[in-house]
Amino acid sequence: MDNEDELDRMRARKRRNDNSRMREKPRQNPSERSGQTQDHIQASHGDRTYYSTGDGRNPRVRYSGQQTGTNNKKKKRHHKKHKIIAKLVIIAALLIAGLLLFNQRTHQKGYWTIAVFGVDSRDGNLEKGALSDVVMLCNINKETGEIKLASVYRDTYLKINSKGTYHKINEAYFKGGHKQALEALNENLDLNIDDYATFNWKSVADAINILGGIDLEITEPEFAYINGFITETVNSTGVGSHQLKHAGMNHLDGVQAVAYARLRLMDTDFNRTERQRKVVNLAMEKAKNADFATRKTLIAAIFPQISTSVGMNDILAVGKGISKYHIGETVGFPFSRTTMKIGKMDCVIPTTLESNVAQLHQFLYGQENYAPSSAVKKISASISKESGISEPGKNAPSGGGSSSKKKKQSSDAPAETTQAPTEAVVETTEETKETKETVKETTVPETKEQESGEVPTNEDGSLIGPGAKIPDTKEGTTETKKSAGSDKTSAEEASSEPESNAGPGV
Repeated sequence: MDNEDELDRMRARKRRNDNSRMREKPRQNPSERSGQTQDHIQASHGDRTYYSTGDGRNPRVRYSGQQTGTNNKKKKRHHKKHKIIAKLVIIAALLIAGLLLFNQRTHQKGYWTIAVFGVDSRDGNLEKGALSDVVMLCNINKETGEIKLASVYRDTYLKINSKGTYHKINEAYFKGGHKQALEALNENLDLNIDDYATFNWKSVADAINILGGIDLEITEPEFAYINGFITETVNSTGVGSHQLKHAGMNHLDGVQAVAYARLRLMDTDFNRTERQRKVVNLAMEKAKNADFATRKTLIAAIFPQISTSVGMNDILAVGKGISKYHIGETVGFPFSRTTMKIGKMDCVIPTTLESNVAQLHQFLYGQENYAPSSAVKKISASISKESGISEPGKNAPSGGGSSSKKKKQSSDAPAETTQAPTEAVVETTEETKETKETVKETTVPETKEQESGEVPTNEDGSLIGPGAKIPDTKEGTTETKKSAGSDKTSAEEASSEPESNAGPGV
């Protein structure tokens, strides 16, 4: 008992000493304590041995407070690992999504895609309010120099603005100029086009006259209508020309070539776009074979007459290396299609838009099994619902041959194809009345005069027959075009007129 009492007294004394030391200085952190010299107090009683450190604890024993702290640290480390893993998963998902989008867009790299618009502008206006007869995708392979052309049929039924309005694609240009037209093409066709060029028919006529004209085979059905279009083109552009004497091979000047590109009364708009691409191809070949002085004259004369995002330096660079470039395959879009009325509009319906977009990307960029975006799928579904056509159709010819004007041109549509209701849901917008009026205006300038069956005459009443010369018209035409955005001076205009009159065959 005496020994045990003595041990108890020693422990009590030790605790008092420790407490007094703790009051004199702050308690040290465990990490600091770990390097502290242990003050061992050892006493023996039987088989028991007592050890004590500076804080009165046995260093060989793990106390409950120490265990809790360790467990908390483990839990925190475990929780931190989970957070890191979760972040890595999110990053991986974003990378995958980014790669999918990247793969959809990067296949367009290595190419230069330009949207080309041809407007039937009588007053020189090349922006909002102009009717676009031509909507064409010009895709240049930067490495090989191959140029592929895809004409988007102007009556193609697509989404034309961010409000969700569906209409013929040429309505996008009429409503919002090149900006809205580019946005519509990019959204509907999964494209990423920044550059555009807009021209009117006068600039085309001038360009072909500078190049010396082109040689074309005129069929009998085309010959039956082309002279009327020549007269109408002279009246609208103010550039002189003469009418053709016969079908067969003809050397066409600028006005005659424009008239040929605008023909459609004896067949369809599909055939017309093929004729447009043919004129572009022949003009391109003439430009390639022209000398540098002619190319320079061509650029200087035409550049002020067009609206474009492409700079003069880029055009000159292409002009210098033009021998590298060549027209490859040309097509019409949509590849598979049918025609029907949507509301009161005669429209070209893609069958389906989704499948046509996949084929377009294969044609332009060589990408197999292209997967259209969710935006295109949504637009495609809306068109399918409106038209009643939800299954992909077979590719239709992009032109060639002739048919009756009243004959319906279509691809092999699915058996379950049905005609849409007479009133389209998408036309119940505030723009409905204005839109319908625009549709009427789109066709009147091209067809009204020629469909009348009247023989065209000069101002003095003399008949304009085959081979008759049609003089320049509209004395103030060039001034109007200048005020609408042309940079040409009066002297340049005057010097260009004799060139036009001296075109091939005059």
